[in-house]
Amino acid sequence: MHFSKHLLAVAVAFSIAAVPGWAQVAHRRPASSAAAKSALPEFFGFYALDGGQSIAIYEGKGSENGKRAGIEWYSIPQNSKQQDTTPQISTSARFVLFYSNSGEMIQSMSLYKLPYVRNIIETLPASAFSPPSRRVVDSPNMPLLAGIPDLSFKLLAKPVPNQPQMVELVPSPQLTPGTYVVQYSPSGANGWFAIFSVAANAEAEIPFCLDLVLPGGPGGLFERANSELNSTVPALASYRYSKCDSSSVTGANSGPNAGGQSGPASAAANPVPWTDPATGLMWTRSDNDADLDFNQAVGYCKNLKLGGFSNWRLPEIEELKDISDPSANVPVNRPVVAAMHIPGQPAPAHIKGYITISGLEMSNTGKPPAEVETFEFDAGKVKIFKSNKPHRQIRALCVRNSK
Repeated sequence: MHFSKHLLAVAVAFSIAAVPGWAQVAHRRPASSAAAKSALPEFFGFYALDGGQSIAIYEGKGSENGKRAGIEWYSIPQNSKQQDTTPQISTSARFVLFYSNSGEMIQSMSLYKLPYVRNIIETLPASAFSPPSRRVVDSPNMPLLAGIPDLSFKLLAKPVPNQPQMVELVPSPQLTPGTYVVQYSPSGANGWFAIFSVAANAEAEIPFCLDLVLPGGPGGLFERANSELNSTVPALASYRYSKCDSSSVTGANSGPNAGGQSGPASAAANPVPWTDPATGLMWTRSDNDADLDFNQAVGYCKNLKLGGFSNWRLPEIEELKDISDPSANVPVNRPVVAAMHIPGQPAPAHIKGYITISGLEMSNTGKPPAEVETFEFDAGKVKIFKSNKPHRQIRALCVRNSK
């Protein structure tokens, strides 16, 4: 019997394909690439390669069992807090960009870790009737959707073997726990951005804390609308913010419910304590915002759990005096008093740390409980409180020794 050359070739090809593992060995990608060890994506998009999975960060379709986490952040152009459920990856993740023009896109991509914004401060210029001023208009205490040089990550590109439309991107330095934004912003064309989180393997690290400084008044609104502040992910210059003390912030950049604080609602609403660099004392960011007597004030501070600490106490009068600052002008939370002032608003509190107060702050000094000394931060004066009953506008601002 005679076989033609064509039949012989078909027989040989069938025999090779039937050998277990032969075809797989012939097309195996080099083991040196991290992308080769993960399931490569099938659809255009931006992906994280993490633990053998491809997790879709922007567009595309990744592994079905990828982790997701609820995230909150503050948006400057929208002037509001935002929230969503976003992908969550580990610190060892790498990325793959899969588009027809991936090689060109990487030139316009950036990666930032989001800073933690404590306060938003508006600046008002001097006029014929008033000197220049600064005032706290909000205290978001959450990640800020913006890019700053201190939290910029490089994306080192390397080719994916046998995949000309894919580029592997390695973050440098390595990712750390927190909230991130990746952005594609080509010049003169529509871009995109995506937010994701990096989970903490152990205790969450202390985030980069800042106070955001924005122009206020009619001129400030014009400047915001015609500057980088109107971008979805603004790249902030150094004069737009000041770094704040974040030594007591734990896990605040990892999600909306991080921090572990508990206690009275008025203090828990602003969970980041402030440490006075002059004395080393740590203060709550706001008082209890309710009328009370001396014993109630002592109990309030004693039972307070905030910022991971529980050893809070009522301050002495000299300690209250130490945080008085005539050059500071912080809005006072006094709706009852505001209603009595026609026109105008309550006088601002001259207090350090942008602490929010709502009345006279009680001390542990005097002859408690019948007679105690209180401090009025708008006037910078000590006042004697001679009643052991809850008194209108008497408040408790708590302090602790940080060492």
